[in-house]
Amino acid sequence: MSSHKRKRSASVFSSGSRSSQHSHHLPNDTINPLSHSEGTIKQLRTAGLTADDLLPSNYIPDFPHRPIRPSHHQQQPDDSDDEDDREDGSASDASSTNGAEKARRRRQMRDAQAQQLGFLTNVILRALEEGDIPRAKRAFGLLRRSEVRGRPVDLRKNALWSLGAEILMRDGEIRSRSVFPSEAGPTSAGDQEEAGRGGGDDNAGRKAASRRWGSAANMPQLRTYLESLVRQYPYNRLHPDSISDLDFHPVLFSCEFYNAWVGHKLALERLADEAESWSDDLEVPDIDMADYDDDSTRADGRHYRENNLTSRERRLRQAKADLGLQAMSTMRDVASRMDSLMENLPYSRSVELLRLRGMVALYVGDLSVPPPPRTADEEEEGNRVREQEQERARAFFVRMVKSGGRTDACTERWLRDGNASDDDYGADDDDEDIQGSQWVGLPIFSSMPVR
Repeated sequence: MSSHKRKRSASVFSSGSRSSQHSHHLPNDTINPLSHSEGTIKQLRTAGLTADDLLPSNYIPDFPHRPIRPSHHQQQPDDSDDEDDREDGSASDASSTNGAEKARRRRQMRDAQAQQLGFLTNVILRALEEGDIPRAKRAFGLLRRSEVRGRPVDLRKNALWSLGAEILMRDGEIRSRSVFPSEAGPTSAGDQEEAGRGGGDDNAGRKAASRRWGSAANMPQLRTYLESLVRQYPYNRLHPDSISDLDFHPVLFSCEFYNAWVGHKLALERLADEAESWSDDLEVPDIDMADYDDDSTRADGRHYRENNLTSRERRLRQAKADLGLQAMSTMRDVASRMDSLMENLPYSRSVELLRLRGMVALYVGDLSVPPPPRTADEEEEGNRVREQEQERARAFFVRMVKSGGRTDACTERWLRDGNASDDDYGADDDDEDIQGSQWVGLPIFSSMPVR
């Protein structure tokens, strides 16, 4: 028999002592009801409890998932008696209190924003109405630097971002604040330059009718502003109805479209005024229409001299062609950027982008036709490119309708009467465009359904 004796572990002694402590409370023939498994004992030891301690779930409702009390309750001294007597419905009462508190804070936020920003917004609106752009610019700068309850101003609220876009586009206008809006229109730097070139009373009515919105020189800063909004407020599929880059992209492309169109229109009017003083004795080189003509037409340029055009007419035609090519280059760049953007969702289903892309296609088709007088080859090539762009525009308009958009009266009339197919709107094909021969004389190009 071995002389070595096995020593008992400390846990055995502790368990024995703990059992002996409780044994005097119970009869000798009673089983201890507080006997726990080894896993339960470990959990109690981790929580700092002994086997005979009362568990928190027995006297704290909804333990351990009880909601946090409001901050104003935490500042008050705890009353242990009230905690012990709290009923099971106290948790729902606390939840309703939290909801009411959040609603009250949101209401306070809206009231504070309306109070702090309402005055600046009214100043901006009045300054824009009176044409006082410097004052509107200063007020908008203050608005952007303002904070509402410690948070920066969200320009998407109440369309504040649109005020900034209008201020940037109209920057440079000079107008007396004493003039009412109905008495005279705003005068931009570009309009003053055009008026200076005209210089006569005969052109006053035409210049007043041909004023543009804003100035072409302001497009770079407007583009920078809108691109910053695109980066700041990207589209979020979890909040599809929120204002995002899905709204800012159409604004940017529309401004570039308008700038190219009205710039071309005003340039043609200035050219017509300047051409009246040209002499027919000037030597004008052969007209270069390479960008308009196909290979067969470029191979033989003698038909230009056979038209018996005077030097003034040839110079005027060349100037019109240059203006058209410049506008077409700008619009093709816009169309390329729009196509790249609309390759992905949700931009490919945006009603405004589809509508605008169709308008761009119509305008590019109009610009593809060279100015008159045109040869038969020029007429054929121009109409071919124009029909291609019209088919592209029709496809975009049909996609717009399928995406839930509605066509306006002008677009619907063009789809029905202007070379529309049976599959689209039930109209017969009509390849003859009566207004195509009046491309230069129209104030609005023939294919554009602009109201």
